[in-house]
Amino acid sequence: MIAPLRRKVLRDLVRLWAQVLAIALVLAAGVATLILGNGAYSSLFEARARYYEQNRFADVFADVTRAPRALLAQIEEIEGVLDAEARILKLGLLDLSEMKEPGSVLFVTLPDSGKGLNQLHLRRGRLPDPQSAREVIIDDGFAKAHTLGPGDTLPVMMNGQQRKLLITGVALSPEFIYALGPGQMMPDPRRFGIVWVPRSSLEAAFDLEGAFSNVVLKLAPGADPNRVIEALDRLTAPYGGTGASPRKDQISHAFLDAELKQLSAMVKVLPPIFLLVAAMLVNMTLSRLITLEREQIGLLKAIGYSSRAVAQHYVEFVLLIAVVGILIGMAAGTWLGAGMAQMYARFFSFPYLVFTRNPQIYGLAAVITLASAIGGAVYAVSTVVRLPPAVAMAPPAPATYRQRMGWVRKLIRLKQPGVMVARHLFRWPLRTASSTLGVAMAVAILVASLWSFGSINYMIDITFFRSDRQDAQVVFAAPEPQRTLFAVRKMPGVLVAEPFRTVSSRISHRQLSKKLVIVGHPAGSQLSRVLGADLRPMALPDDGLILSEALADALDVRAGDLVTIDVLEGARPTVTLRVSGISLGFVGLSAAMDIGALNRLMGEDALVSGVNLMIDEGQSPAFYAAAKAAPKTELITITALMLSRFRQTLAENITVMITVYTSLATIIAVGVVYNFSRIALSEQGRELASLRVLGFTNREVAGVLFAELAVVVLLAQPIGWLIGYGIGLAMVAAFSSDLYRVPFVVGREVFATASLVVLAAALVSAFAIRGRINNLDMIEVLKTRE
Repeated sequence: MIAPLRRKVLRDLVRLWAQVLAIALVLAAGVATLILGNGAYSSLFEARARYYEQNRFADVFADVTRAPRALLAQIEEIEGVLDAEARILKLGLLDLSEMKEPGSVLFVTLPDSGKGLNQLHLRRGRLPDPQSAREVIIDDGFAKAHTLGPGDTLPVMMNGQQRKLLITGVALSPEFIYALGPGQMMPDPRRFGIVWVPRSSLEAAFDLEGAFSNVVLKLAPGADPNRVIEALDRLTAPYGGTGASPRKDQISHAFLDAELKQLSAMVKVLPPIFLLVAAMLVNMTLSRLITLEREQIGLLKAIGYSSRAVAQHYVEFVLLIAVVGILIGMAAGTWLGAGMAQMYARFFSFPYLVFTRNPQIYGLAAVITLASAIGGAVYAVSTVVRLPPAVAMAPPAPATYRQRMGWVRKLIRLKQPGVMVARHLFRWPLRTASSTLGVAMAVAILVASLWSFGSINYMIDITFFRSDRQDAQVVFAAPEPQRTLFAVRKMPGVLVAEPFRTVSSRISHRQLSKKLVIVGHPAGSQLSRVLGADLRPMALPDDGLILSEALADALDVRAGDLVTIDVLEGARPTVTLRVSGISLGFVGLSAAMDIGALNRLMGEDALVSGVNLMIDEGQSPAFYAAAKAAPKTELITITALMLSRFRQTLAENITVMITVYTSLATIIAVGVVYNFSRIALSEQGRELASLRVLGFTNREVAGVLFAELAVVVLLAQPIGWLIGYGIGLAMVAAFSSDLYRVPFVVGREVFATASLVVLAAALVSAFAIRGRINNLDMIEVLKTRE
């Protein structure tokens, strides 16, 4: 037997199925974003933690020029060091026949099997023979990009010599989850790969017998990384050490951290919006339902039902709507989460990445959603408790509009339909405000997501077309004399060649410091320029340096302040320089000087670390061949290829996210507008039917209701723009890091697109309501209550 009130709940759900579904979908959007954001965060975080632990990912990383292996024993004695491994890391050039443009590989010493740090996860094949000079393992992304596998050969340039290596296996490493090549802004497995080589082979190829160029440390639990790094830097400084870095600054780990930071920001912003809107919808719908059922409530109380029982009846109605929303949201969140996990699996190189279906996340989403729904119902249900039976069974007193509408009619000359619209909006100001806010939230979500397109285009324009305008960049294995520049200028297709110098340094201001590379540019450089906030090239001073905005903020310095430069190579001088200006930059931390001043700071002759080039496109194949054959070339970067990869990767990721956000915003808009329209129709049914009896057409009658709807939707637009702008600013602050800084650029097209999407959703709701107006039963509606 089903209790009478329970049976009534089921009947109400069926009778109001459209409004119930609209509310449930908004709740479902909140549940889905909670599960999607928390699940994706948990999946990435837990997969990374397990991977690091199982494969012994290092805690500290340090490069040296050449250090004897005997130094490793002293490094292991540093307090807090649990394990240390000396390695060789060297760059080489790809020499694949199907690639006209140059590519690079990073040669890494094969870790000791079973006990070494940064252990490999073998996907296919076998480990190389430690005594073989040819056998190697390559990373999985590089293997897929070139369809390579065990048994294939890999032609490369190692230390200026052409070699053909035999691939014995394909693997992954916790050190290269995000395999970003030198000079790259996005991973490009076609042009950059990791090659693990037995130690003996690398020692012979790079003349490092009994020596190493890189060391990694595993720290004991509770050890202070800063103290370990200080001790390590003292030991490696005589051997060309460029300063050790903790795990948080390791490039792969840092990018993963940035992604986790973005997911955390998404979870904090989106779900509260959906749940707030859902609570408002629940309150609107339930308040109207209780108003329409006053007589039934009075009758129930008159025959013995307590106020608590009646209130519980309406709470159960809300809870069932919430349950429907939770079930839909859980299914959608799980499906979207699985899709996001697949996207991350393509973007990050994990051996396993499965969307986490943690019961705690699902339980948390359900509890928060139920609390939101009940919170929205509290005020409406409280009116049931306060309603005496005699009052409830009497029809409500007619609304008085004259005093409310007098000043409106004086201010705006409205015709009679306009008066009907205005008086209805002002009669229930809280409901009008909540509906307007709900539609505004849909606009805000779109503004807060669509701004990224303009910002990324602006970032690309500044970075690739105004600042770094070179076609190619050639980097030498070590600083070379000025005469090398003349040799580069003689290469086929070279139109313009401008040198640059890079020096590893630590820049400090008070207690703050950052390790980075200072870049020296020639005066009047046209290919690689330092831009100010006004987008004009900045003159490089002879006795100071220019810092990027991100670096200036990180060090808390302004133009005119003094900073300390600890050079980490060569004679390793320490100097104090004045900050001459702050430049505009969005990628990494950067500091720039005049190339002559930088060489004088180093106490060296005119040396260059590389050359920026403008190339004749018709002769580019000849240039690539000549550059790869040059024995001093360590790295060649092609700007057009980097930009293409940058756009391709961002286009894929942003398209997915924008599609999700647009869908969610549409759900909010449809849910709010449809519920508002249905409530307005039920409240004005008698008036609209009277108009039909008096001879008004269906179109004229619908116009009254749609005008009310239009006022709410139009009022919501500027409010949504402002809220979306604020959310966008918060997102930019949350996303910014030392790796990149996203410019906040919001054009008119962002506001226009967001409004058009919401207006389209409102039109869909209007068409759904139009059918109910056309089918209005005039006789039934005009019946007078007895």
